[in-house]
Amino acid sequence: MSNPLLEIGLAALKFAREVTLGFLDDIPEDKLCYCPIPEGNHAFWLIGHIAITDDVFRCTLGGKTSKRPELWSKLFGRGSKPLPDAGAYPSPTELRAQLQGTREELLGWFQSLPDPKLTEALPEEFQRFAPNYATLMTTIAWHEGMHAGQLRMIGRSLGNPPKFG
Repeated sequence: MSNPLLEIGLAALKFAREVTLGFLDDIPEDKLCYCPIPEGNHAFWLIGHIAITDDVFRCTLGGKTSKRPELWSKLFGRGSKPLPDAGAYPSPTELRAQLQGTREELLGWFQSLPDPKLTEALPEEFQRFAPNYATLMTTIAWHEGMHAGQLRMIGRSLGNPPKFG
């Protein structure tokens, strides 16, 4: 028997990633450092940040070892700021591969949790994100959705038409 909490969380994570990739597809590679507002986030930073967020939760809460290069924390981690030079970042192909890889690893980790773990309280330092593991899935999806909206803003400022209507 499947767990509805798990199914809901996984569906939210999968939908968020589908939307993010759709918005990213609208931004040409030569515009990945473009930002339509001063001190905003550009696509290079956004996709790296989303990828590292998946990795941080899986590693910190799941006791897993990161497979990301150490430089990624400096480039995309909490407190980092987008750099104006595309050469400072991994290639778009590598970023996409990491974005896909970290989400697959995160989904696999959530799927590996025993059902009772989903409703177990998160450690105190994570309580501001979610009360438990099941809710954390939707919080991660929300975080990604917020940044996907920034990708969409970049795409719209480049002249792309509305995506959903």
